This record gives sequence, structure tokens and C-alpha cells, in this order.
Amino acid sequence: MIIACSLLTGDTTIILPILLFIGIITGIMKKNPLNESILTALIAFVIGSIIAFIISLITIYYTYGGLYAIAVMQYSLFSIILYTIVGCIGDVIGYYIFTELKYNKE
Repeated sequence: MIIACSLLTGDTTIILPILLFIGIITGIMKKNPLNESILTALIAFVIGSIIAFIISLITIYYTYGGLYAIAVMQYSLFSIILYTIVGCIGDVIGYYIFTELKYNKE
């Protein structure tokens, strides 16, 4: 979902809300304790962000040229960290939504 989100959305302003939504969905889908849920979300969002960044960097290189790709690489670490933090926050929100739904059903 992370890779599809970053590739299908050409607008960079919508990536963070979509990543938050993906984190919420994964937090609801997983039925693990909070610590395991955050750890798996951290690993998934780091790997997904790196793969999506590499694919988008290749696309940018062939579309806009090498200089624009170099400019994008300069803030790559910041964007990967930001995407991972937003995804983990969404995962925690999704975990609490799941626990509320589970306890209100009983």
C-alpha cells in the first residue's frame, strides 16, 4: 500500500494523509499487542518508504533529469523519517480504534 500510494499520487501534499490512513488501516487489521504493532509498522514503513523513494527517484531521473534527482536525494532521509513517523502514529491510532471497537462490541 505504501508503494502504491507514493507512485499513484503525483501530488506531494496528499502523501502524508494517505500514509496516516494506511497506518490506521494496518493498526486496525493487526491484532497484536501495541508494542508488536508499532515495531511491525516501523519496519514496514521504513522498507516501504525506501522502496517507494527508489522507484520515484528513478522516475524523476528519467522524467526531469539528473539535477532534479540530485535535489530530491538531498531531502530523502528527512522524507523517509517523516513517512515512517506518520505511519507509526497512524498505526497507534488504528490500534486504539480496534480496541475501542472490540470492547464496545462486548
